[in-house]
Amino acid sequence: MKLDLKDRKILYELDRNARQSNNEIAKRVGLNKNTVNYKIIRMQEEKIILGYYSVIDSSKLGYFSMRVYLKFFNTTESKEKEIIEWLNKNPQVGVLARIENIYDLVFMAWAKDIYEIEAFLNEFKKKFRKHFWNEKVHIFARVEHFKRKYLLDKKDNSEEETIGGREIVKYDELDMKILQILAKNSRTPLIEISDKLKKPPRTIAFRIKQLEKNKVIMGYRVNLNLEKLGYEYYKVNFILNDYSQYEALNEFCKINKNIIYVDHTIGEIDFEIDVEIENRKELIKLLGEIKSKFNIRDSEAFSYKEYIKLESIPQS
Repeated sequence: MKLDLKDRKILYELDRNARQSNNEIAKRVGLNKNTVNYKIIRMQEEKIILGYYSVIDSSKLGYFSMRVYLKFFNTTESKEKEIIEWLNKNPQVGVLARIENIYDLVFMAWAKDIYEIEAFLNEFKKKFRKHFWNEKVHIFARVEHFKRKYLLDKKDNSEEETIGGREIVKYDELDMKILQILAKNSRTPLIEISDKLKKPPRTIAFRIKQLEKNKVIMGYRVNLNLEKLGYEYYKVNFILNDYSQYEALNEFCKINKNIIYVDHTIGEIDFEIDVEIENRKELIKLLGEIKSKFNIRDSEAFSYKEYIKLESIPQS
């Protein structure tokens, strides 16, 4: 499917706020509502749009997140499938993806404290330790989400979303159920949420507004099939020679159109970025620019093959 400028504008609007109505998108992109409906449905059918998710600050709910990289060892295709299915079904796991080069698999899990993390990892290792070579574990402090500026070749980044390091807010079971639904599909209609939870639509609407006001819900995004857009997804980790350049590097990332995340983690890595870019040649060019501007000791880059699971909150 060949995308025209209007298609890309629609994708940009869905990435900016996936929960806005098609009528609102139509006004922003200069089309009528029916044309926007048709284009979105067509892009969903063509698997350019893979789904919609919410950016939820789980730290405000008392959670913190852990990421694990794995390299398979002495496995078969069926055993790898078994490991992936176990992680996919586990309600603590929110993100699960296949990656290439340095590692084979990455997943993120949520917990209320370090003891929950220990219990989770112990259970996982008892089942599968002999089937992965080693693992790298990092704890997230903050994550900065940037809009996909490359869709329209924009430089503005005034709508970034930063999650982590927040004060815990009060919430109840209904709030959590609403968040769990929106985590799976941020465009779930109000009436559908109301029917599922057996609560009046105005109650659901009020709760969503409060969750947005309290910055628990930071945004609503679209999950795109980058291969069909002609892009590739890379994760790049840096070791800095001069750590005093940390903030300057962070500011550089905010205005680069291809950098969509900066991950601030606790571990052996100093600085992490997620990049959506046309190809590896363009990635090397970007890394060359970074290395010319900043004192980098070492770096590693690897590509994401596919997201198997993408949810921003525990489902248990």
